[in-house]
This record gives sequence, C-alpha cells and structure tokens, in this order.
Amino acid sequence: MMLSRRHALAGATALGAAALTATGCARRDATAGGGSDGGGGAQKLVLGHAGSDTDPRQAGSEQLKKLIEERTEGRLTVEIHGNSTLGSWEQMIEGLQLGTTHLVIESILSLEAYSELAAVETAPFLYETDEQFFGVWDGELGAEIKAALTEATGFELLGNMFRGARNLTANQEVATLDALQGLTVRTPSTQTMVETWQTLGARAEAMAWDEVYSALEQGVIDGQENPLDVAAFNALYEVQSHVMMTQHMYANYHFLMWGDTLAGFSEEDQTIIREAADEVGRTYTETTVTKLEEYRTTLEGEGMTFVELQDREAWVEKVQPIIDGLPEQVAAWVDQIKGG
Repeated sequence: MMLSRRHALAGATALGAAALTATGCARRDATAGGGSDGGGGAQKLVLGHAGSDTDPRQAGSEQLKKLIEERTEGRLTVEIHGNSTLGSWEQMIEGLQLGTTHLVIESILSLEAYSELAAVETAPFLYETDEQFFGVWDGELGAEIKAALTEATGFELLGNMFRGARNLTANQEVATLDALQGLTVRTPSTQTMVETWQTLGARAEAMAWDEVYSALEQGVIDGQENPLDVAAFNALYEVQSHVMMTQHMYANYHFLMWGDTLAGFSEEDQTIIREAADEVGRTYTETTVTKLEEYRTTLEGEGMTFVELQDREAWVEKVQPIIDGLPEQVAAWVDQIKGG
C-alpha cells in the first residue's frame, strides 16, 4: 500500500527555494564541466527532480549516480535532490543555465517556454498505443526531434524514460465531453496544454506541482492530469475518486543538461554520461511498461474508479484547431507521427 504524502512537500520546497535564491545569482563558467568538491578532486553533478523518495525518478537518479561514479572511477559524483527541494521544475531548469544544477529529470514539455518546437510533445491525442510512441522516440524521428530541440534551446536531452500516457483524475465521473465542461483542471505551465484543456471546455489552471495535492484537498481545483505513477506515488487517491483513461498525451522523461556544461567535460566523460543516461532510460521504460497494471491495481485498491471515455472521437475533434495551429516544423513531425 502506498504511504500518505499529505502535506509532505511544503517544508522541503521552501528550503529548496531558499537554497536556489542563495546560489542562483552567479552563472558558472560554461566550460567548467560541473561542480567541484573544493579540493581539486572529484567534480560534483547536482541532479534535481520533483518526485518523491518512492517515485521512479528517484530510482532512476540513483541508478545514474551509480553508473557515472563507477564508470568515471570517482572523477564525477552525483548529488541527488528530489521532492522539488531545488525549487519548481521551472527553477531547476533555469538552474541548468546558471550552473546551480547540472541534471534535471523532466519532459520535453518543460522546454516549451524556450522553443515552440516542444509542442511536438504537448500536442493532444497524437498516439494510440505505446508501440506507436516507442516507434517514434526509439527511432530516427525521435533523434531528429531531440537534436532540433537542442539546437533551438541549448539543452541536451539524454535518455528516454517512458512515463506512460497522461490521464485525467477528478472527484466525479467524466465519461463524456459534456461532463468535463466547467471543471477546473490543473496543468503544467505550458501554452499548448493550457490551450488543450480550455479548448475541451475545462478551466485550465497552471500550477506548480508541489501545490497540487493541497489544492485538490481544499477543492481549489477539481482535477489534474498525469501518468498513473504520479497518482499512485503522490497519494492522489486520498483526494481524487476517479481516473479517466483520456490518454491524451504520451511522454518520456529525459535527463536535461545545459549543452555547454556537457561539452565542458572530456570526450570520455561525455560518453559515459550519455551512455549511462541511455541505460537508465531503458531500465526506466521497462519498469514503467511492467508496472502500469500494478499502478492501476494500486489505485483501484485505494478506492479509485477507472472510467473509459464514451465519446473519445468528440474530444479528438474538439482539439483539432490546436493541431491545425501548430508551427510548421511541429506540424510536419505530427504528420510523420500519425503516419500522414
């Protein structure tokens, strides 16, 4: 049984925000290649993520730490900060540029503020199956998209850690588009996702993740949307009763790095970091695929009801204007993804 996470993040987040403020005023030399222990020894990589101690992101972080430290024989060490203790994902990604963080586990959606090309991930209802998603991101098209995003934003996207499909949760059954109308749904602060839920007829509320549990508990928002592991590992079953299998978006996590920081390492260490991230990605993906049914069983065991959409075609049709309005390059990728 999952443990309660009620109010567990508030103090940690405040501490992280203070630390970020204290350290975030000086940009690190981009060619320095990471942090130092202060004594001319090992270089320290600060890794941040928003997941709890039991979240798969923590396990992925620990695996990356082990691989990098072993394969560099201690030249590089990895210091893990979970639970949003380094701030929101927006702050952590800014920290990559400042040099206060070196690795952040996040999705491509987090880069939409830096490039409109990131809408390739947040565009709704692109995939119908896991296999279709893997075919894109484990192939040439996925590599092309990541390379284009790196060129456009300066961020490297290392490893593909499959998250599963995003699904809507709420305190009522939402089996039809009519039932969604007027509900307040928390989304990440990305334009395409906000527009998606507004277009569908909900009130989209962009909100930092560490505020979501209490907002659901207090009724400030009616629901949220995320993969099933997020609902399970953040005890959303305590404050939500239904999971709607909207499967409106599929995504990977990646280890994000600032490109200039990665380039500051030796060729050998760059290869070690990249290969370690790829290995973690494979393990993470295999674990996600294996445990999706387990997450559902857990949530059902905690009292959540799973709901299939009765009019999925209406949802897809409703968001077509968003697809039609995508930037030219993103629209071309979408055509390839859909096999057009």
